[in-house]
Amino acid sequence: MTLLDAPVYDARRDRRRRILVITAAVVVVVGAALYLYWPRYVATRTVDRFFNALIDKNYQEAYAIWQADPKLYPMDAFMKDWGPASKWGRITKFRIEQLGLPPGGHASGLVALVRINGIQRDEARIWIQNGTQELSFYQF
Repeated sequence: MTLLDAPVYDARRDRRRRILVITAAVVVVVGAALYLYWPRYVATRTVDRFFNALIDKNYQEAYAIWQADPKLYPMDAFMKDWGPASKWGRITKFRIEQLGLPPGGHASGLVALVRINGIQRDEARIWIQNGTQELSFYQF
């Protein structure tokens, strides 16, 4: 085949190829965005469900969302930490101030700083385990 024997330019084929490349690029970008954002979205929903259960005084549901081992963290201890006699008192409102990786980066979960009842001095630091969405106190 010589240069003079080149095939005829096919505009439809070129257009299909361009559409395919653009579609693949969009799928990659959207997939990467979802991959990076999804854990934060799920963690936010879990924390929202937990605190809304506390606001509704549904302590059994909140304890179930916390996913504590009853032998290590019984319901009595949970009520001391989150019930009406806790350091925050009866929880009436909350706001997630920050949600992200702990200092140092790479971790198996996220940390949420939650302002409870509008009190700024005592934010709850909640650890949300990736995958299981198990909640616990963040100690650092």
